[in-house]
Formats: sequence, C-alpha cells, structure tokens
Amino acid sequence: MASFADLLRGVNSRIGFNAEDPDRSDNNVDQKLSFSAKPKKNINLDMERKVEQTIGDDFTTGQAEKTVSKLKINHGDCTTTYTFANDKMAFDAKGKAVDDDGWRVDIGAAGEVKQADKKWKVTGSLDIKGSDLGGAKLAINAKAEYNEKGAITVKPAVNIEVADEINLGVSLKSDTKAVQEIWPQLVYKPKDNKDSFYWARVDMTRSWLMLGCDQKLREGISHSFEALYGYGKDFKGI
Repeated sequence: MASFADLLRGVNSRIGFNAEDPDRSDNNVDQKLSFSAKPKKNINLDMERKVEQTIGDDFTTGQAEKTVSKLKINHGDCTTTYTFANDKMAFDAKGKAVDDDGWRVDIGAAGEVKQADKKWKVTGSLDIKGSDLGGAKLAINAKAEYNEKGAITVKPAVNIEVADEINLGVSLKSDTKAVQEIWPQLVYKPKDNKDSFYWARVDMTRSWLMLGCDQKLREGISHSFEALYGYGKDFKGI
C-alpha cells in the first residue's frame, strides 16, 4: 500500500518538481557523484556530492558545491537516520507502535538545524496503514512542524487504494489558521501494463490542472511527461 507522496515521488524527481515546496526552483545540476554502502545488514550509508549552476540577480552564472551524507540504522522496531550536509544537520527516528489485524501505525520524530541561516525545526509524524476496508486500502500520513519563529505547520495526506489499479488521495498544508495548499490526485496503474501508469492532480492554490504519464522503457530508464492547464480567472496563458 503506497502513501500519497510515494505514488509520484519518482515522477517528481524526474520532472524537477518539489512537492513539499511547489514554488521552489532548484538550480540545474552540472555534476553529481553518489556512493552507497551497506557495511552491515541493518546499516545503510549514502554519500552524495553535486555541483549546481547558480544564477545571480545580475544574471551572472557560477557554481555551488553541495554535499550530503546519510547514515540509516535499523534497530528492529525503530529506524534512525542521521544526516550531515554542507548547510544543515538532521536527525530522524521512526518506530512501530501497532502492527496487528491489518493495521500498521508508526510514530516518528525529527529535528533539523541550519547553523549558517540560524534556522531550526522539529517535526512529529504519524503514519497509518489499513488493508481491510471492504476491499479498499488506506494510508494516512500526518506531520506537524515547529520552527525557530514559533510557527506551527500541519501537513496531512490521505491515499485510498479503491481498487488494484486506482488510487485516490489528497494532501493539505496549514498553519492552523488557514489552509495554504490543497492537492487532490488520482493515479491509475493498469494491471495489464505494469511498465506504465497515469495520473491527474490539481493544485487548487495556484489553479493548475496536471495530467501525466510515466513509461518504463527498460530497467533503469523511465520517461515522465506532464501537461499543465491553468484554469484560474487571472491565468493569461502563453
């Protein structure tokens, strides 16, 4: 049973879309080098170095180097992840609370600090999966963040696998006073063609309708396409 974010995670990576921050535009990557190792059965180590192309306010170009190292340890009923990057440090822990009668509940806690920017945040998470809902399957993911400004952000997401081929879901983002983001989505994965799937999603905040498809050409090679249509009253088109 996939969560809301997992269904299109690979697609978002291929098309350069940041689902956590849709207004964010990342720099183009000129070089990327990654290394992964598994020194023990329960330990994963990932390291990455990349060089990005930067563009200044006066349109001059440059390069910025970014590095990140992650250590993930599976302790059995709990998994911890330690992240060390050039611009931040982070810690994440997730443990199993319930695993019985078709239901799985995980509880998590995380912290992140960016020393240079004097920013930090702590996060609590709750993940619920149910596989016995009259033929349907349910996945709920909820996060609550608290940062250095004292601001609280809540990010719930729900996905329902109504059939083997169809997933319906919605994600929200709120500061507990108003809703900033609403993202309903539908994902169709035909059983007779496991190398392709299709989706429709709506950015109700920015009034965008998005339709797309993903095709796996061969092992390790996938193509993702997405068409966008602006339906808001202020949309002027090209």
